[in-house]
Amino acid sequence: MDKALSQADSVRSRDAIQFNKLLLDLDYLEPSFTPEQSDYFQYLKAYQIAFKGNFVEAQKIWQSLSESNTTLEVKLRANVSLLNTMALSKQWSKGLTYIEKLLADLHLVKDPALSQMAISVISYFYNKIGQYELALQYAQKLNAINLQGQGSCVAEELILESKFYLNALQLNSPEINSAISACTIDNEIVWLSVIYTFMARLHLDNGDSDLAIKLLQDNLAPIEDINYVPTLSHYYSLLASSYIEEGEYTKAKDFGLKTIALSSGMNNMEPEMIAYEALYKVAVESNDFEDALKYYIKFAEADKTYFDDLKTKYLAFQLAQHKAVEQKVQIELLNKQNKLLKASQRLADSETENNRLFMALLIMVISLLTIAAIRSNRNQKRLKHLSEHDSLTQIYNRGHFTSAAQDAMVGCQTNRDDISCILFDLDKFKTINDSYGHACGDWVLKHVASTCKDIGRKNDIFARLGGEEFCVILSRCDANTAMKIAEDYRKAIEAIDSTPSGNTFPITASFGVTDSRQSGYSLEALTGHADNAMYLAKDTGRNQVCNYRDVVAVDDSNSVII
Repeated sequence: MDKALSQADSVRSRDAIQFNKLLLDLDYLEPSFTPEQSDYFQYLKAYQIAFKGNFVEAQKIWQSLSESNTTLEVKLRANVSLLNTMALSKQWSKGLTYIEKLLADLHLVKDPALSQMAISVISYFYNKIGQYELALQYAQKLNAINLQGQGSCVAEELILESKFYLNALQLNSPEINSAISACTIDNEIVWLSVIYTFMARLHLDNGDSDLAIKLLQDNLAPIEDINYVPTLSHYYSLLASSYIEEGEYTKAKDFGLKTIALSSGMNNMEPEMIAYEALYKVAVESNDFEDALKYYIKFAEADKTYFDDLKTKYLAFQLAQHKAVEQKVQIELLNKQNKLLKASQRLADSETENNRLFMALLIMVISLLTIAAIRSNRNQKRLKHLSEHDSLTQIYNRGHFTSAAQDAMVGCQTNRDDISCILFDLDKFKTINDSYGHACGDWVLKHVASTCKDIGRKNDIFARLGGEEFCVILSRCDANTAMKIAEDYRKAIEAIDSTPSGNTFPITASFGVTDSRQSGYSLEALTGHADNAMYLAKDTGRNQVCNYRDVVAVDDSNSVII
């Protein structure tokens, strides 16, 4: 039984027909499987479902295996597959967490093939999220193992993909022949097909659309036979774009429509974007301006989704510099506006006397300008968010906290409402950084912030003042209520499980509380008195909440009457 499962696993990416036949045979034998064999079989069935484009159902099965008590090997396979489909379905934030899981478990895996599989999918994910230098590093690490068969094919293809997007690949680059040779040896049709898409795009970049068509047509039948939707949709869209360049509009339209039909339900906008642009150009050449408008709006929507996805990748990964991201946004926006002006000019030059065409053109212009305005507004909101929030914890930073707190102070003073301040500092945080590293410290800060934000009141002003120090301003709240809320924070922080960080250690914090009845309507006084109370909490044992009145009581008890 184990041999049959392993055989099915070995052919799953290179011989879909044989893979499906083996799974059908195994389906009848499932009642006799051991629990481990049953889990392995479920993993393979999920792969079969994902291969057909149904990532949602496949992810449910893999997620269940990942969270079950199955073997480490099956869990690793499930996590690898989840990461792979998250790249295809653009779940970037979740995918980054699965990279952490894979890297945490990798050293426990004894099977070299599984380790290589994990490294390859990490490289694949980094390619899809746009971090091509990191992807190249992992691919080269994989290639350095001197793999044979599929492992070598995957490594070579990942290197080629990274260099393509880093603009370090030409048609005469030795990496191309090396990748083709490695994938041909083990008949890896899927990976070979991906390689041919990069070559076709290089031909198109060089203006050789005829060579792109020949390459794609010569290798179309195998990928159509296995019907691997993600790659096949790229083939069809590139053929549509290539035939446009050759002036063969009937074929361009045919492949454009095939792309749209194939991509329905898929979360992959790039082939749709290319196909709609080709269909738009065909309609313009045919003077069918009603279809031209329809396809251009579809192209603009797909283009917008593709563009928004690029921004989501950068924000999820948090590596791009703010200025670089903004510059990219502006360049993309200018490109879209330039395309809009060219489209408007083409339509204006054709039968300007026709009222119906004029109205269609006007509607198109207004719609696209609205999209551009909405996109610009979103960019401004994103930059405003970045300027007001701490990049690590995603709560208010010190600068915006001061401004917001001052406004709240004025409002409460005018209405004669109470206002309170909670200030807390993580206990022995330097020890955590020194013992487990700053990455672990960052993990603690993010989880403390998200934990407190989840249990805080909606209108509270919650900020990271710096380092491990946090502050909360609570409008219409007296010190007694603030003490209860601070105690909730303290308990929640103490309950945080540090195990997911890769290390096990306690997390606690010391709190200081005051309100306007004790400290007045001065932000400086409120934070200063809360800071005094917090230090009293630290000096008297940590992991507790102290009121400013406790500080005053201590000072009074220490007074000397002469």
